[in-house]
Amino acid sequence: MKKAQGFTLIELIIVIIILGILAVTAAPKFINLSGDAKASVMKGVEGAINSSMVGIHAKALIKGEIKENGSISVGTETYTLKWGYPVANPSTGKGIEDLIEADSTIEYAAATGLFTHSGATTPDTCSVKYVDASSATSKATATFADAGC
Repeated sequence: MKKAQGFTLIELIIVIIILGILAVTAAPKFINLSGDAKASVMKGVEGAINSSMVGIHAKALIKGEIKENGSISVGTETYTLKWGYPVANPSTGKGIEDLIEADSTIEYAAATGLFTHSGATTPDTCSVKYVDASSATSKATATFADAGC
């Protein structure tokens, strides 16, 4: 007589339990990938702001535009400056927002200087805050916050 081969019910249940435990422990790693992606986008915005800020400031230094209220032309565009850095909310000309090549998910509030990700859980805390330079010896800053991504 040949003995039947296969798994017993108890063996199958144990395998299913082990797979369930693995799924529960591994799932959180994969669930938050969209939050990480949004945070990466905002980190890229911060890098773009810093790069633009430094480029405009270097040109302002060369042109002697390090004063409280100035402007500088780059190609056909004129950017409003404060202490040689692009401003957050220009009354005339262009400001920091116009230097950033962002897609439709990035929103900018000129009054507060806040770049936010529209798809974030809490957009105000998945953001980059731009603050104008306050004096000739200070510089404009871009601060990244990722708590709500």
